Amino acid sequence: MAASTLPAGEPPWKTLSAEELEKQYSPSRWVIRMKAEEVVSTFVRAGSQATRKARATRRNQLDVPYGDGEGEKMDIYFPDEDSKAFPLFLFFHGGYWQSGRRTGPDGGPGDPQRCVSTEAVSKQRTLHRVGLKASLQELPDVDHFDIVENLTREDHALTQIILKTIFPTL
Repeated sequence: MAASTLPAGEPPWKTLSAEELEKQYSPSRWVIRMKAEEVVSTFVRAGSQATRKARATRRNQLDVPYGDGEGEKMDIYFPDEDSKAFPLFLFFHGGYWQSGRRTGPDGGPGDPQRCVSTEAVSKQRTLHRVGLKASLQELPDVDHFDIVENLTREDHALTQIILKTIFPTL
């Protein structure tokens, strides 16, 4: 149902069936390059392999807390050579929202596209407010899973943006 045909003030998600809401909030169901049942296991396998390689080949500091929660930890990987001022790249790969964990302003599940866009812009503005440079780039033709996988490809658009940000003279 188009937003223009909704009753005034009625959030679009309220018109969706439980099945459609589940689909909207399940990134594996949006993947077209493989079956939904395969995408999560493929992603976890590739991520585990990349993590093992990085931990074995890179100087690192693991499980560094960035919040108070048990799951709020990150791994930091350092460049081969020490430098007083080396570039820092942070990549926040958003999770997905199911079972009411993410809600809209009226207490409902909210519009997935709007939630993602609003949160990305908010994070960018917060970084700007504290004096950091930040950019927001929308990438077409990627899904929740292959956006991370593509970071291993030097020719991918996001990899190029990252490299140009870290090494502007390249």
